[in-house]
Order: sequence, then structure tokens, then C-alpha cells
Amino acid sequence: MTVALIVVVFIVLCALMYTKKLNAMFALPIMALLIAVIAGIPWADTADGEATVPGIQSLLFVNGPLRLGSAIITFIFGAILSQQVKNAGIAEAVVRKVSEMAGDRPLILSLALYAVLALLFTTLGGLGSIMMLGSIVLPIMISLGITPLAAAGILLFATSVGGVFNLTNWSLYINTLGLSVETVRGFAWLAGIIFGLAGILFCVVEVKFGGLGNLFRKNRQRAAEKVAWPVPAEEDEAKAPKVRWFSMLTPLVPLIVVLGFGMSINVGFIAAIAYCFITTLGKGSMQRLSRAITDGISSSAGAIFLLIGIGMLLVVVMDERVSAILGPAMEAVLPNTAIAFVIFFSILAPLSLYRGPLNIWGLGLGLAGVMLSAGKLSATSIMAALMTTGQIQGVCDPTNTQNVWTASATGVDVNDIMKKTLPYVWVGVVIGLIVAAIRYF
Repeated sequence: MTVALIVVVFIVLCALMYTKKLNAMFALPIMALLIAVIAGIPWADTADGEATVPGIQSLLFVNGPLRLGSAIITFIFGAILSQQVKNAGIAEAVVRKVSEMAGDRPLILSLALYAVLALLFTTLGGLGSIMMLGSIVLPIMISLGITPLAAAGILLFATSVGGVFNLTNWSLYINTLGLSVETVRGFAWLAGIIFGLAGILFCVVEVKFGGLGNLFRKNRQRAAEKVAWPVPAEEDEAKAPKVRWFSMLTPLVPLIVVLGFGMSINVGFIAAIAYCFITTLGKGSMQRLSRAITDGISSSAGAIFLLIGIGMLLVVVMDERVSAILGPAMEAVLPNTAIAFVIFFSILAPLSLYRGPLNIWGLGLGLAGVMLSAGKLSATSIMAALMTTGQIQGVCDPTNTQNVWTASATGVDVNDIMKKTLPYVWVGVVIGLIVAAIRYF
């Protein structure tokens, strides 16, 4: 009966998030509170001999907000770097330089922009950065005949593939599942290659052949024809800040520090912030850095509150009083062989859409805690499952703010973006899960 009530809570709150009647920032703390109450956890702390057993008030309002404290700090440093790269004009300069080099060849341009955007989004994050770069690259691609739907897909593929290597995202797996940077990095490289190739396939099929439907037709229409589309004005380009070539290396700095020298993620972000400041030193540099700090913190406020809610849910579902209830039920449905692992998560992969239970920015990390406490899957296999299925959410999810903005900017329906990109991403998910099964089983 208790398990059934907890499942009902999951389903009801999922439905409220799906219908956008309740934001995930509020749904997750409410879910944590209701699960704790159903599990019979008392409100106040209780004594067990010399030990103190935390009650709801400690779990939700003391331990919960601090559960992902390290990830929150990392998120703030990443947001500051993102704002600094944006304010210094580095991302914009890199995109314009690549566009000039690619010329008027649609396929070459799409592949070049896809690669450079993915690189930039290893550091950048947030809707503001996507809007800034999207307002540059989308008109350029569409003016060369790339369809608005394909252009939208390329931008979203790049943001998600870049996110695989975004060190801020790594911290979520590290803090939730107790993994090391090396462990997360080991699978992130594989996932990045798999989904990077899926994005390249998307570019080739959609730009060169005009979509999957035209791939095997003998008399296909020309995939790309130049169309009239407003491109960034020359005076806007003239107003853009001049960026030196070595400043454009800023997005690589955190990766080099963490992956090359084995330092912590926070050190990597701080080193990149310092490098960006030094290489763009000039009039107004200190003011620009101060603005990056304040804007970075303010722009990440919503995500920070969401992380606090996720932390509340984590401490509740991983509490032994709750895991004792959910563990046996979860153990009964979780796969325990490599083949079952691939089939199970391949079929359920779309549950990462619409803030579903495999969405790490929804219920995913809480569910990861439940799966880990069940003891049937290793922390590494759970991480791999969430990282791969999460790409469906990153690229396709109509509830993502970046998907909504991209659809509006290109004049297409946000659900059409999902339909266009989902086949490519889902294939990548299956391949990624097969690699994970070989690696971790």
C-alpha cells in the first residue's frame, strides 16, 4: 500500500509538470515532503541511543539544500565563465570566423557551425547564450537554403552534445552517485563521440538529402536552395568587440585543466575565468568581470533552486526508511543483465521528455538515488543510462526553454523539432547503452 501511494505521488506530480501546471522547482520539494510523510518519517528529529535520526525538518530544510551544495558552487562558477565568454564577444567572434571560412556551401557550413557550437557549449550554458548564438547562426544557415527545421535541429544537437562535456553537468553525477571525475569522463568521451556522430548524420541527411524521407528517392528535390532571410547586418558586425585569436581558446581552458592536468572542475572554471580576463584585458575589463559575476549568479538562480529541490528529493529517497520501502519494488523491475539493461532503457528512453522520470533536471537524479539504493545496478551503469537517455531531453524536449525559443526564432512548431530529431537521437541512445552494457556489465 505504501509503495502504491508513493507511485501515485510520482505519477500525479509528473502529470502536473507535463501539463505545465506545476514547475519542477516546486514539484520536487513537494514530492520529497509527500514521500517522507507516506514513509512515516516523523517531523522532528528522534534519538536512537546516542545517535540522532533526522526527521522531515532536517531532511528537507537542512540536509536537502546542502546535498548538492558542491554541484551548486560548480554551477555558479560555470555560469560566471559563460557570461564572461559572452560579454567579451568570444563566442560571437568564433561563430563569425567559422561562417566566413565555410563560405556559401550549406553542408560544409552546417558541419562547421555544428562543431564550433558544440565546442562552445562545453563552456556556455543557459538560454541567454543559446539566444545570442542562435540569433547569429540560424539566419546564416537559413539564408544558404538550410531548412528552418534542420537549422533548429543543428543548433539543439550542438547544445546537447556540448553539454556532454560540460563540466557543470558532470558535477551532478559526481555528487549524486559518488563517482569520480575520471569515471564520468571515461563514459562522457564515448557518449560525446556517439552523439557527435549522430549530429553529423543529422547534418548530412537533412542538409544534403533534405531529410530521411528523401534519402532513398531517386528524384529528390534539391535539399538546399538559397532563400531570402535576414542575416546579421554589417554594421552589427562592425560594432562587435574585436577578439584576439588566443582569447578564442577560452572554452578549451577548463577541459585542458581538468582532463589534461587532473585538477578539480572548479579549478578549471576559475582558470578559464582568469585566462579570459587576462587575454581580453583592456578598458572596462574589471567592470565586465564584475558584471559576469552578478549576471552569472542571477541567471543561474532558477537552476540553483531546482538543484536544491533535487537535493531534497535525493535525501528523502536515499534515506534508509524510504529505500527499505522502495528498494524491493525497484529491484523487481530493474534489469540485471547487459541485454536487459539495453532493452529496458532503450524502450523507456522517451521518459526523459516532458520532465519525466529519466530527466536529470526533473525526477532523474531522485530516481537514480532509488535505483542505487536498490543495489541491483552499479553507480556507473546508472550514470551511463541517464547520460545517454538524457540526450533525448537535451535535443528533443518541447518543454525546454531553448527548444521553445529556437522554434519561435525559426518559425517552426516545437513538436516538429522533436519529430525531426528524435529518430537520430534515439539511435544514438541505443548505441550508447550497448557501449555502457559492454563496459559496465
